[in-house]
Amino acid sequence: MQESTNSSKEDDLNIKEEVLKYLKFWPIIIFSFILSLTLAFLYLKFATHIYESQTTILIKDQNNSAVSELAAFDDLGIGSTALSPSSFDNEIEIIKSKRLLGYVVDNLELTTNYIDEENLKSVYIYKNIPFKVLFSLDNTSILNKNIYIKVLSKTQFAMKEKKDENSKTYNFGERIVLSDVSITVVPTNGDEFAKIDYADQHFVRILYVDRGNTVNRLQNSLSITQTTKYSSVLRLSIKGPNKDQGEAILNNLITVYNEDAINDRNLVSKNTANFIDNRLSIITAELDSVETDNVKFRERNEIINLETEGRLSLLNANELVKKRVELNTQVKLFDLMTEYLKTDNQTELLPTNTGIALAGAEGQLENYNTLILERNRLLQNATELNPVVVQLTSQIESLKDNILNSLKSVKKSFLIQKNDLNNEQYNITDKLSTMPNLSKGARDIARQQGIKESLYLYLLKKREETAISLAVATPKAKIVDRAYSLRNLVSPQKNITYLKFGTLGLLIPILLIYLKELFDTKIHNRDDVERYISSLSFLGEIPILNNKDSDVITANDRSVLAEIFRIIRTNIAYVLKRNANEKENVIFVTSAVKGEGKTFVAYNLALTLNSTSKSVLLIGADIRNPQLHRYIDKEEWNIGLSEYLNDSTLDIETITNRADGGDSSFDLILSGHIPPNPAELLINSRFDNLIDEVKSKYDYVIVDTAPTLLVTDTLLISQKADMTVYVSRANYTDKKLIKHPKELIEEGKLKNVAFIINGVKMTNLGYGSQYGYGYGLEEPSLMKRIKQKLGIGF
Repeated sequence: MQESTNSSKEDDLNIKEEVLKYLKFWPIIIFSFILSLTLAFLYLKFATHIYESQTTILIKDQNNSAVSELAAFDDLGIGSTALSPSSFDNEIEIIKSKRLLGYVVDNLELTTNYIDEENLKSVYIYKNIPFKVLFSLDNTSILNKNIYIKVLSKTQFAMKEKKDENSKTYNFGERIVLSDVSITVVPTNGDEFAKIDYADQHFVRILYVDRGNTVNRLQNSLSITQTTKYSSVLRLSIKGPNKDQGEAILNNLITVYNEDAINDRNLVSKNTANFIDNRLSIITAELDSVETDNVKFRERNEIINLETEGRLSLLNANELVKKRVELNTQVKLFDLMTEYLKTDNQTELLPTNTGIALAGAEGQLENYNTLILERNRLLQNATELNPVVVQLTSQIESLKDNILNSLKSVKKSFLIQKNDLNNEQYNITDKLSTMPNLSKGARDIARQQGIKESLYLYLLKKREETAISLAVATPKAKIVDRAYSLRNLVSPQKNITYLKFGTLGLLIPILLIYLKELFDTKIHNRDDVERYISSLSFLGEIPILNNKDSDVITANDRSVLAEIFRIIRTNIAYVLKRNANEKENVIFVTSAVKGEGKTFVAYNLALTLNSTSKSVLLIGADIRNPQLHRYIDKEEWNIGLSEYLNDSTLDIETITNRADGGDSSFDLILSGHIPPNPAELLINSRFDNLIDEVKSKYDYVIVDTAPTLLVTDTLLISQKADMTVYVSRANYTDKKLIKHPKELIEEGKLKNVAFIINGVKMTNLGYGSQYGYGYGLEEPSLMKRIKQKLGIGF
């Protein structure tokens, strides 16, 4: 439970440290926030306004598709069933195609932009433009060409190529040849042009943009969405700097889309009509050929109507049969009658009503029978020799001969008729025998003629239907809502703009601070050292000095530097008193690398300790790179520690000098000349004897030693120190170098180490930043009072 509480406290402490790390820069963050809001205000004031225009259309189904014209052939099985209809997604891609958008760009002349920049704000003009600029398209230099024009009167205008140059006056309709392009400016509307207030006119910038780039811009700004998942209704929206232009683009796009669909449909219809016309010409020729063959067939076979001709032939055949039967009957009767008459029997009567077709035959037979009856009656009373009987017999014989001659002549006539009937019967029979073949040929011709006639009539009908479809073509997209513009701006949006800029105004400095901290490899205060060495003695932080500040403490000094060294002096006394059983007064001052301020610390520490009436000896043990002479302006002090270590005849008094620090003076042993073998000099017994001797003579012995990371000099003599003051410099010492003294402490190579951070900014001082040094000497500034009120040490 205790560990959990400690962990929670550490987390809170870490969070607080992170927050305070950023709060140290609150003036920069506030300034960045205010600056970002100012930029947002300027952006809203001068940014080009972007509007959104929308329209809604209904894409009709397949029955209204342009390709459905082939439905004219549905009853032939060659209609639109062989074609796949345009899918819904395909129609969206067609609407967004560069081809259709290119037509819109050309129709609305969107490559020429008219921009009003009167109030440092670009306003795109679309309607109510009093003039139109016509560019020559034979020169690529017109791309992104700027021209400035102002209307002066009904007939003249001023123009310049650059915004800051003088303009020239030209007439409307005049062809103007500029440095790299030729143009013509014409008025757009005569009635509206006369109402212009010429005094209120100002220059308008005309920009010609490449057609391809304009089409790409439209394609990128055009958005097409389906209103509902299962509907064919599309919502088209476009964003641009002018409401009227956006609405015109959408309306024209729908018009172009419908025209394109109608053209597709008409193309199919025209192809269909052409096909029908071609087929009609072919069918007409074939039909004429068939009809000609039919006429020739009838002429060749001498028939008008084969069916009627066949019927008449059958009737004629039947009549011939009857006639032949009748003739044969007559001939038989004539033969019978002739045989009967040839007999010598003159008493028998001849039969009458036998149907013999003989002119006057009935009268002759009656006369013959009358004579026979009269003769028979006379023979009853007389003989054959009776003159009357003889006369009657003679008459009978004469009449019998006449009848036989008549029968013979008529029979001969009947035989001729019979022969004619036989010939006619043969002809009819022959004709009837050829009738099936004639019927088959006639049917073939009639069939061909019927097929050609039906196809001819069908094509005539379809040609009329196709002509009607061309005349009544309907648009593919039905407009549900004509183009309209939304009331609110798409960009810039006031609240969102302020929010974005304000957020960036806060995040940018925080991000920069974070990156600065992330890539910062230098230490800045004691916290950076304590992160690497948790249990250490910390003497103090020395603030960075201004150019006008002295780097040496003087008598009665109330500066921040003096106060810091007094704190360090107190802390040193506290550290040394922890082992008060024996006299411990030897203080080594060292650092990791040169330039961290160890000599500066050693010299001012000697002054501070000496100001308490303590005897102090400062020894310059950095014999490789001596720096103490910078604080001593005496050329006669030309020997020091290196000479003492090298020459056994020299004593301590010879190399010891009195440093005059005003009210404070202390003894000083300089480093002397730089020897060729500094390490060998430091490890001989004379340095140990020196320390042992001065340790008992002085209250404090301060030794300015060499850096521990660069050379081994300090480590050779480190065991003679009672306390080691390790100096690091803020914004100079790398954080990785803190690991070096840590290793030395852990390995026991340095004794009783305490740290001093030199060159710390006032904003990074631990306590001094919150409570201040030199209190009571000056009135705190307004900024300092605000910091104190906020409880933030900056």
